[in-house]
Amino acid sequence: MKRELNLILFTFSFVIFVCHLSYAQTKVLFIGNSYTGANNLPLLVSEIAAGKGEEITYDSYTPGGYHWRLHKDNATTIGKIDSENWDLVVLQQQSQIPSLPEEITGEDHSNPHATAICDTIRSNFDCTDIIFFMTWGRKNGDDYYCDFHPPVCTYDGMQTELRNAYVNFAIENDASVSPVGEAWRYVINDSPEIELYTGDESHPNINGSYLAACVMYATIYRESPLGTTYTASLDADLAEYFQTVAATVVLGEEFDVWRIDTYDEVDAIANFDYYIDDLTVNFENLSEHATSWEWNIDGTIYIEENPSHTFPSSGIYEVILTVYVCNGDVQEMTASIAVTSDLSNEKHSLARVELYPNPTVSNLTIQTSDNQQKEIVLMDKHGKILFKHFMKESSTIDLSNYENGIYLITVSGVHYRVLKQ
Repeated sequence: MKRELNLILFTFSFVIFVCHLSYAQTKVLFIGNSYTGANNLPLLVSEIAAGKGEEITYDSYTPGGYHWRLHKDNATTIGKIDSENWDLVVLQQQSQIPSLPEEITGEDHSNPHATAICDTIRSNFDCTDIIFFMTWGRKNGDDYYCDFHPPVCTYDGMQTELRNAYVNFAIENDASVSPVGEAWRYVINDSPEIELYTGDESHPNINGSYLAACVMYATIYRESPLGTTYTASLDADLAEYFQTVAATVVLGEEFDVWRIDTYDEVDAIANFDYYIDDLTVNFENLSEHATSWEWNIDGTIYIEENPSHTFPSSGIYEVILTVYVCNGDVQEMTASIAVTSDLSNEKHSLARVELYPNPTVSNLTIQTSDNQQKEIVLMDKHGKILFKHFMKESSTIDLSNYENGIYLITVSGVHYRVLKQ
């Protein structure tokens, strides 16, 4: 009897949505200083997006000379972070600090303050993507710090230091980089006659800001800004050149270096164990890559990670766990569990089975968490058996010759829904 009651029947349902950056409206907060504020860079980015049929709503806080040590405890900065569930927050550090070693920057050293701001952003909304705005080297290097740190004595040396620092910020904080500084280096080397700086040889003129905005657009949308109708009153050929450079630098050979697709690669996997104590069941969420979850336990909704539920009597009850990840992936797991006082003080684990890719256009891989032989059955949506075979840890099924639609895969009596496209 106990063996029969311990039988667990469950199914996975897979529902794939697009990345949240494809929403009709993207909400972006810009945090930085006058490099971001010059020529109203946030407005330029939103206008370039509008010229491509996209909509960005934005806010910014860019007081002159500010750096991350000041931003991390600033009431205005924190208030703006907390004011919205931002899709993106763009972080720009003071222009010199990232190019210098810690023994020079001291308490202003970037790394701990970057982490503190990122923690504040994610504590407000854990699905906010963070983009580090890589700035550019000064036109003739940094005269002030040249004697203390020779690499910054030239533009190119300073730019390399900035590049390395911003990539490191992204790695340390699981974020992305918008390689604006590298786009500037491309233009400076390719077309040195084009001026990107104002007279102070530090801040951007409209050319530099428009180029920066094109790079930011390409970073946000993972696509070229070519074709936008907005040129910020620049000559059309010059605007097109900047758009082309932005696409080349962001989407080209170093795309992986910028970590722009970090969030797109993560898929949620729903799974849980449970413990029975008389008629009370304690659930342990074992889902992977999930940022939020919802339980439907016999019709009662829970949003905490590890809920407990008391059932009215012994019996078979349905439990649905839905998990979400920030790239828009959603997975749902439905299990029918046996509840009886005879099973008290026992841990019950659901066999882990992964099917990927789902949806699929051809091959479907089935992978299990143990090495036990299992029967695999492929059925159409009406339950007609199409074929059977046996597997242990993994198996690959070729669905390329089947019509598009929904199919059922049964693994040792457990059903999974698969979409063939």
